[in-house]
Amino acid sequence: MSRRRVLELLVAAAVFLLLLAIVFVRPTARRTEAPAVRALFTRAPGAAPDFSSGSYASAVAYAPDSSRALVLYPVGFEERADLYVMSRGLADGYRLVLDDSLHSDESPKACGWIDRARAWVVVGHTMGTVSPGGSLYEVNPDDGSGKLLWASPGRTQALSFTPPSELRVRVFDAQMNLYRDSTIAVVP
Repeated sequence: MSRRRVLELLVAAAVFLLLLAIVFVRPTARRTEAPAVRALFTRAPGAAPDFSSGSYASAVAYAPDSSRALVLYPVGFEERADLYVMSRGLADGYRLVLDDSLHSDESPKACGWIDRARAWVVVGHTMGTVSPGGSLYEVNPDDGSGKLLWASPGRTQALSFTPPSELRVRVFDAQMNLYRDSTIAVVP
């Protein structure tokens, strides 16, 4: 056998082994289990600000049993907000800050409660004139862990969620000039 033939056989064997490795080692593209729960927010030190001062707007969502509230503050055009988990009277609580490693240019846009123990948060781009929403996450308000419930495909953005399954979305045209609002079903 010639040297060239041996080299061809070695290259063919290497390609075959590489293909076998790709088929048997690569992760599957199909999700077979529930999405992973990971830190979406981190608990930050410090006292909550005075939301009644009027310097910035805030958005408040009370839990179904009214025992506590979620507060987005500050809520404003192109400002990054934090999520506060507060007592019913908004007197004491703690701040949850969006994890910068994955969401450095994003901000919580809207929030509410799924049930007494779980909240929902819409996270989208902080900057941009056409960015009213983003992706929908389920969040544990006690530790900030979360899981993605609905990913924004770009020109369609989540605006709000009404449990148990109604997601309000805004769908933009190709130039992001015109839009229409719609609802879709999402099961948390």
